[in-house]
Amino acid sequence: MTLKFSACPKCQGDLQVKRDIYGMFLNCLQCGLQRDLDAPSPGIEVTTPEAASATPRHSHAELLKAA
Repeated sequence: MTLKFSACPKCQGDLQVKRDIYGMFLNCLQCGLQRDLDAPSPGIEVTTPEAASATPRHSHAELLKAA
């Protein structure tokens, strides 16, 4: 779980990066504001383990096809 302290554009509260079936989004712990991370908000940089990884990920089907 990633937290961005005092980064909410509405209330300057703490933002938490969350993921659901639709993708990643930011959620303010104080006021409840939610923003999708598909279009990054100005001034908010989010680094996820997936983005930081230099190794490309393969799906299960791709791995079976390669074997």
